[in-house]
Order: sequence, then C-alpha cells, then structure tokens
Amino acid sequence: MSEELVVDLEKAKNGEIPSPFGKAEYVVPGAPASVQSKKAVRDAYLATIKSLFKNTEYLLTGEIILNVTWLLPAKSRFETDAKADIDNCLKPIIDAFTGPDGLFIDDCQLRGLYICWRHITSEKERLVFEFEFQADQYISKDELAFVQLDGALCTPVNLNWPKEAIKPWAGMLKANQAHKNLLDNLGAPYPAVAGFLGGSQPFHRTRVNGFKVLSLTEFASSD
Repeated sequence: MSEELVVDLEKAKNGEIPSPFGKAEYVVPGAPASVQSKKAVRDAYLATIKSLFKNTEYLLTGEIILNVTWLLPAKSRFETDAKADIDNCLKPIIDAFTGPDGLFIDDCQLRGLYICWRHITSEKERLVFEFEFQADQYISKDELAFVQLDGALCTPVNLNWPKEAIKPWAGMLKANQAHKNLLDNLGAPYPAVAGFLGGSQPFHRTRVNGFKVLSLTEFASSD
C-alpha cells in the first residue's frame, strides 16, 4: 500500500475527503419513515441519518449509485401492515442525504438507485446504504458555491481558489457557455456538451436552494 493511499484513507476516516475507493456505507437502525409518516417521524428519521455524517467535511459533486438494503424479519413484513411499502420509503431516505448538511448536493446526481428487503432472523431491523461514486469529484462544504450561468444552470465552484485562478476560470465558463449554446443549436448530443460548464455535471437553480449562488460577474470579482 502506497504512502499516499495510507494518508488518503486516514483523511477519509476523519471525514476530510471521500474514500479513495469510491465507496461508502451507512447503517441506520430501525424501520424507515415513509412519505405517509407523520412529519415528526420523518424529521426524526432524517435527523438519525444526517447524524451519521455530521462530521463529514465534503459534498460529493459527481454522479452516484445508491443501493439500499432493508433488513427485517419476514414475519413482520408479511403478517402485519405496520411496515411501509418499499417504494414509499425512497423520497425521505434520499432527502436525508442531500443539501448543505448532507453527503451530496441533490438527488439529480443519482445515476442508479436500487432498493430491496431481505429476511433476517434477529430483531435488529436496519437499513444499509451503499454508495458508489467517483472519488475525485467532491468539494469541501465550507468552500462550495455555485455560479449561475445563462438561464437556470449552475455549476459548482471553490470559493478558496487563488485569486489569480478565479478570473481565468470565470472567463472559461463564459466562453464555454457560448460554445455549449452553439453546439446545442447544431444538434450535438447533450451529454457531450454538459461538461463544458466547468463541473462533472450542471445543476438547475432549483436544485441548489440553501447553497450560496453567485452570478458569473460576482464570482469573477470574488476577493
């Protein structure tokens, strides 16, 4: 094992950076809240999930695959109506991982989502969340902002970039926006031009509520 990998693993353990292997697992005890649950129940469940990564200093900015496994005794699943339908658990679960205090920015980053339940013989009901992601696509929470380009598209930026790097980056974003619009008009495939916007993927303005959003001019003049 290289010295660099050892250092990165220690940083990942401390919540400073994502795992260099591009995987993370969180286990939440108890039954999941559903969209029909009372607000107090949903809020408590969200808080339980968020507490698992409260010391995480970064947000994932790239695409993510999430596998959710609900472990519970089959008897309680089949012989009672107290358990939520598996599809009704999805939205509260995903919301718990998003936002400024989350693990990633918005559920639009989910490229794949799989949820299942499995029988266990113990009474220790729990959910296991397994994330797969690109390990180099992240940014520190206290450094993250978004630049809103033409229309409603926003791209993540680092507020702590050196001053001498911010203006060239802003100029590149402006030029790339023009190139993207040109290629769009020429019928280029959207996935081929989305990367022109400076990040692994753009975000619609409504997806980044709660985050700091700047205009291109404001970002270019950042002190």
